[in-house]
Amino acid sequence: MSETLFFRLLDRKVEWVVFDHDARREEEGLSEIGLFNSRFHEDYSGRVVFVIPGQDVLMTKANVPTKQRRKVVQAVPFVVEEQLASDIEDCVFSIGGRNPEGEICVSVIKTELLEDHRNSLADIRVNPTKLVSETSLVKASEGLSVLMEKDRTHFKRDDGTGLTVFNDISELLLPRFEGIKKVRLLGSKSQLEKIGITLAGMRANEIEIEEGEIEHLGFTQLCQQYDGKETNIFQGDYKVEERRPKGNNEWRNIFFLMVFGVVIQLALVLGQGWYLGNKSDQSKALAQRLYTDVFPGEGKVRDIRRRWNARLGRADSGSGADFLELLSVSAEKLLAAELNLLNLNYNESRGDLVLQVMATRSEALVQFTEQLEETGLSAEIATIAQEADVVRGSIRIGSRRLP
Repeated sequence: MSETLFFRLLDRKVEWVVFDHDARREEEGLSEIGLFNSRFHEDYSGRVVFVIPGQDVLMTKANVPTKQRRKVVQAVPFVVEEQLASDIEDCVFSIGGRNPEGEICVSVIKTELLEDHRNSLADIRVNPTKLVSETSLVKASEGLSVLMEKDRTHFKRDDGTGLTVFNDISELLLPRFEGIKKVRLLGSKSQLEKIGITLAGMRANEIEIEEGEIEHLGFTQLCQQYDGKETNIFQGDYKVEERRPKGNNEWRNIFFLMVFGVVIQLALVLGQGWYLGNKSDQSKALAQRLYTDVFPGEGKVRDIRRRWNARLGRADSGSGADFLELLSVSAEKLLAAELNLLNLNYNESRGDLVLQVMATRSEALVQFTEQLEETGLSAEIATIAQEADVVRGSIRIGSRRLP
């Protein structure tokens, strides 16, 4: 997980804070937009969360039994309509998770306000993928959680509802939350002292008060409580696709390239297998047809390979020379010895191949037999005769017999 940048706009300035993947504060600041853009730009690889004022968003809940998101989206506006000061057509409803009672957390903002906030990002170079309210960042605990900033106070109940008000009325509002038996309060030392009398009165009414001083700037303290469960207001027509870290994109591209290579290799192997199988079938059919044409009286032949071997003199035992082997070796040597082939005869029983050849001189026949014997075959001149300017002869070729 990469670092996360939170920022909010205050007039023409940007307040921001960066946390690492362990939620440790790395840096924070309040700067002009230009300086902020020089530090964070469109190539920023971390997560970016845009925080808007809590008083602009109504955080409420809706009891919608169905779990089908499409039906929830359709039903929520009508369920919370009575809580709105505007028509539902003028509002944007963002659906969150369910609270412990199973009710859906809903954030409502006027469409006009949301458009204004989105337009305010025109001068910001980073691209936020989440938009949350200040109030939603308060970590809900048992009872009521309160975080006091310099000029405003955020309230959040354990059922997910909440609101943000300016500090001049927060002290009046604090004791008026119904059904609250426990309050967790964070603020500066001076703020806690200022509302001391109000807190004493609440304790007198048997309300448990847990006070704590903020350790950082109010915004930093607020964002430090972020856990990813906050309702993202960028939904529906305002949804923004989350940008993946650059490193992840590189690995993803490598992975897809490898998968593509495997698919191509598999396709080539399958294609080659199909092609060879098809050629094999064609060769078998051709061999069958050729055998039938040469030996029409054989009838139906089951093992065409074995029958061709028998016809061509292929010996299974290996005791005699193979006709095709004798012929291939002899043909190669004939060209080298400058002999002309007149006729050939193969004796299947003896395994001998007899070649009738013609040459311009008798030494060519002798040279031919010597070359054959060098290959391991037996070769001898059976007949030889001088006719005018040419020599005719017959040469018997066979396998070398063991002594």
